[in-house]
Amino acid sequence: MRARLKPDAASLAQLLGERVFAFAGIGDPQHFLRTLEASGIEVARTRRFDNHHMFSREELAALAAEAQREQLTLVTTKMILRACIAAMACPTGIVPFAVQLEFDDRAKLRQLISDHLYKARERRFSSR
Repeated sequence: MRARLKPDAASLAQLLGERVFAFAGIGDPQHFLRTLEASGIEVARTRRFDNHHMFSREELAALAAEAQREQLTLVTTKMILRACIAAMACPTGIVPFAVQLEFDDRAKLRQLISDHLYKARERRFSSR
């Protein structure tokens, strides 16, 4: 099965025409940056952190101040922004870049999931 990340329309609308400062603490930050650029977003600055980095209030404030000084829009993944908000460490003004996984053959995906659910149900009821 083949799939790709498709940028969320609302994220694109918010970021197109902006110069951005992108930061991420994910397994493949380069993929995040390539997705931004392939979507037509001008990435002026970047900062990479280790996977699952726990952002402190001070780090995020420094990133926001740097972006403001350079008149850039601060952007990160939706997942990172959600984690920062949950930790109550998030300054205002960080824009999430949301993506969706889009499969080339949705019918094939539905069939695969259906088959696995059917087999799991069979195993569950046959073991009783």
